[in-house]
Amino acid sequence: MNIIAERLNYRVRSASINFSRAVYGMNWFNIAPGLSYIASNFDLRIVSLGVMTTSFYIGLALFQMAGGILASRIGNVKTSIFGITVLGLSVIGTAQSHNLPELIAARFFAGLGSAFFFSPALGLLHQIVPEENYPFHVGLFNGSFNIGAGIGIIGWNILDLSLGWRTPLDIAGLIMLALALENFIVLRDIHIRSSSFRGATRNAGKLLRKKNIWILPIMAISGILSETVVGQILVYYLESQLGFSSQSSSILDMLFLLIGFAGGIIGGYIFSRNHHQLTQFVAVIIMASVLVILLGYSRSFLEILIEVAILGMVTVNALSILYTLSARNIRDPGMISFSLSFINFVQNIIGAFSPTIFGIFARVLGYSISWSLIGIIGLAGFISFIFLDRSALVEVRETEITISEPD
Repeated sequence: MNIIAERLNYRVRSASINFSRAVYGMNWFNIAPGLSYIASNFDLRIVSLGVMTTSFYIGLALFQMAGGILASRIGNVKTSIFGITVLGLSVIGTAQSHNLPELIAARFFAGLGSAFFFSPALGLLHQIVPEENYPFHVGLFNGSFNIGAGIGIIGWNILDLSLGWRTPLDIAGLIMLALALENFIVLRDIHIRSSSFRGATRNAGKLLRKKNIWILPIMAISGILSETVVGQILVYYLESQLGFSSQSSSILDMLFLLIGFAGGIIGGYIFSRNHHQLTQFVAVIIMASVLVILLGYSRSFLEILIEVAILGMVTVNALSILYTLSARNIRDPGMISFSLSFINFVQNIIGAFSPTIFGIFARVLGYSISWSLIGIIGLAGFISFIFLDRSALVEVRETEITISEPD
């Protein structure tokens, strides 16, 4: 009876975390359908929209490690609740902005709040989910993000048409704040032994000397580039460059995000039973880069539909494998959130500037070359380790072997 109650308890808690992750994802991407309205209201061009989008990722990247260190000091629950509270308030701040600097500031703080939720929430899952089920739940966690993001794209496209772009963002922020309260009630009795500041700093230093923690996020950079540029810019690109309707553009972006849910679930299931985990990791990294390049040369709705559907699946799978590999070889439970936050820090430092880079090159060289550039950067991150450091793949394979063995 106790075993049944315990399983029910962890499932309720994991459902709370994943639902929060979905609404968190919604609040990342529900601004995308409103970019055309924002551009019109404030007379902005693609470069300014890119800067506004980039400010979110700068906040996300800069505070990743702060989120991990705070979680090691006060616990994952308090840190993650703080994060989604700041995110909710910042989304409301975005809705109340009246000029470009205010928009940039609001999106920066939305990124900051997001940084304090992500790795502590994954750390919470590692605390409550049985070890053998963790890869599946990481896939579910990332898939939940895509479900929420897809709802943000299509749902907020509809709401923006009827209510304007401001009110729907107010609604989204209030939902996030309500979930912060729900999380406090459901997760408040989950505790982990905290570290002293000196202990956390010492352990973080040891972790940063491990080669894998640098290798893995660079190898998988195509995942964050795909998620960032396609998720945020695709709707605007399809409307302004290919002449697609707002509804068709939002449907394609929604498909990219929603199909990612299946990629997380299916990919996580396969990965947990796969004896060739490195092969799966490499395959999805390469596929993501190639599909991003193809987007710049596709013109029909059907072509783009097929490409974004596959791209959504491999993007989530690449990131899910990255987080699983990163968490499974950390023996100190208090440092798992820091490890994940550093992985995200490395990725987002590069990913943060991708919308701005995309916008600048699109303005100067055209959109096709811009899509190609993003895809090539993704491939370069992986290929560089093959040519510059041949031991990199060996280290990842060793991580794979460590993960596949029971503790």
